[in-house]
Amino acid sequence: MPRFLKGLRRRGQSFFYRVRTGGTDQTIPLGQDFDRAVTRVLEIRRRIKAGLPPMDERSAILTVRDAVKSWLEDRVRHTRQAAFAESTRARCEHVLLPFMGSHPLEQVTAGTLFAYRNHLVELTSRRGRPLSPTTVRMFLGDLRAVLNHALTLQLLDRSPVPRGWLPRLPERAPDVLSQAEQATLVALSGEYGRVLRLLLGTGVRWGELARAQAQDLQNGKLVIGQSKSGRVRRVPIPPEILVECQGRVGRLSPFRDSCSFNKRVRQLSGIARFHSHLCRHTFATEWRESGGSLAALQAVLGHGSIAVTERYGTISEDMVQREAQRLAQYRAKALGR
Repeated sequence: MPRFLKGLRRRGQSFFYRVRTGGTDQTIPLGQDFDRAVTRVLEIRRRIKAGLPPMDERSAILTVRDAVKSWLEDRVRHTRQAAFAESTRARCEHVLLPFMGSHPLEQVTAGTLFAYRNHLVELTSRRGRPLSPTTVRMFLGDLRAVLNHALTLQLLDRSPVPRGWLPRLPERAPDVLSQAEQATLVALSGEYGRVLRLLLGTGVRWGELARAQAQDLQNGKLVIGQSKSGRVRRVPIPPEILVECQGRVGRLSPFRDSCSFNKRVRQLSGIARFHSHLCRHTFATEWRESGGSLAALQAVLGHGSIAVTERYGTISEDMVQREAQRLAQYRAKALGR
């Protein structure tokens, strides 16, 4: 080691720097690159001479675990809804960190990322089934966001994410409720029918409706202050549904738990595949099929990116069937049948 870098040590492939501050010795890891280690030693000495801590918060981020912690605190915690932020944290702690949490951040390469993707493909869910391509892409998206956060903090010189790393999902129309299924659902009596009419008529998420209060109905719109994107948005309410909600006090929906609601609706309607989010898909798909603009739909649904909204540009199988029937009727009429 150079004599002018007293305190710089090497253990195996990694470098460390030992300093004495506040009467105690502190060993600071510097990674495996010698030139970068020397640069960090000089920076540490400069900070100590200026009366500052040996390392600032950003330079203390040396492993993937450190980067994930910084990303969760600086980005996820402040930009995502509490439940969404918690699920993101759980995904990182249960899958990402056990696989590569101790890996030095500067040594994350394309090979590392492909190894992680292969690891996800081999994992199974609690039911013993392989993870779906959508779930795999979601886990990979978390890691890509962590690496982009490290780039923002200038902890990485370039992104190690290679082309073709994120699996391409097969393009298909969103799963929606047929017109017959919708008719069955809106015809249900009592609060179940009213809540279903609200879901189908507005396209709001279940969590947003479960939190909505009667006082949030303003000028014919439902004001949603706690959306997934963190933005306040105003969702138009159809007049007939608005009449049903007039005079209510407190929450617009008496139901809080989506699982029990979905189970009961399946029993009442006989639609075994029903879940509340199908109402949102159905609303969005019919908006596009009726000629509604993509930008307006993005505002109504509250998507942070219009790329998410563009999924509803793919026509549904139900619409294809209706168009095929219309063509058959046209041909029958032309032939005089």
